[in-house]
Amino acid sequence: MRTTANIAAVTGYGYTDYAGAAKVAKNVALFAAAPFIGLAYAAAFPFVAVGMLAWYGVRAIRKRAGAA
Repeated sequence: MRTTANIAAVTGYGYTDYAGAAKVAKNVALFAAAPFIGLAYAAAFPFVAVGMLAWYGVRAIRKRAGAA
């Protein structure tokens, strides 16, 4: 079986905890993006709510028209 070396497998450079550094970078990026994600949810909520009300209204009208 042939294996190839990657930067995480090479120990000659001194630093080998690239997985830990990637995890920290991911957490920092998510922490920085969280307010914008929350703002997007808050901005989309009224549109989603109106869409749901319209959907349930159409379903109720169809159900009532079919029963009559």
